[in-house]
Amino acid sequence: MTSEAPPFWWEKPDWRVLALSPVSAAYGMVAGRRMRHAPREKVDAPVLCVGNLTVGGSGKTPVAIALAKQARRMQLTPGFL
Repeated sequence: MTSEAPPFWWEKPDWRVLALSPVSAAYGMVAGRRMRHAPREKVDAPVLCVGNLTVGGSGKTPVAIALAKQARRMQLTPGFL
């Protein structure tokens, strides 16, 4: 599987990008603060996180399926959120 950057990544930013930059920065600061101060939960089960904020095409689903199959072979019952 080959992935390549979409063409718009290489385009020069226009006025809309510049106009929205302050909004983007403010959103990032608020989101970061919320994540840093969010309550943590302890669970009585191992937790695996597959992937990150990437949407589509990075191979998260095949990795998750492979992990689930291995867990089943180990007599475990995996769950997905």
